Amino acid sequence: MLFIDSTYNLTLGLLDEGYSWLELSHHTGQKSSAILQKEVYSICSQHNLKLKDVAGIVSIAGPGFYTGLRLSEGFADILKFMQIPNYSFYSYEIPYWLGHQEGAWMTKAYRGEYFFHHWKGEETFNKLVTTSELPEYMVSLDKVFIHSSASMDELSLGLIKSFDSTFDLLKAMPQAVFKKVVEQKLNRESYYFRAPEDEFRVSP
Repeated sequence: MLFIDSTYNLTLGLLDEGYSWLELSHHTGQKSSAILQKEVYSICSQHNLKLKDVAGIVSIAGPGFYTGLRLSEGFADILKFMQIPNYSFYSYEIPYWLGHQEGAWMTKAYRGEYFFHHWKGEETFNKLVTTSELPEYMVSLDKVFIHSSASMDELSLGLIKSFDSTFDLLKAMPQAVFKKVVEQKLNRESYYFRAPEDEFRVSP
């Protein structure tokens, strides 16, 4: 099974039938759209696979930016035409699936804002917080989950008292996540930080 995360930079993985990692690679410093097809071909070739042979594709549907998410969406659409099953989930779902019944997940949303997902059991809400609001907003948060350090900035990392990375959780416990995604046939709608017309508006 092929895994793609293009919410920040590009992460590619290949899982065996038991949802253990055969390969997991993180690519930084290069434009993801320029290397995606080459890296997918490379990771399949290393394991003597052709793309048509993969059992399915799992991608992270956000939260993220329109341009980055459209990359994995577009690639998944190609595999749909090849009759390859398509699954997707949100980064912030990982802690809850792994037993954290209450918490907050955050990431930088750029344009002077930060995205927060809060949950307590099945009750959830999302919020965009401005840079000026961030210090006060985080005072009551003893611990947060983040996607990865690469998705944060110096200000937010300096305000966090304690954190776990959902990327690290996914790396360490793939079976618990991917088994759930596939068995429940999850295919989340893409979650952009903002509507496309807002994300690409011309600055005044």
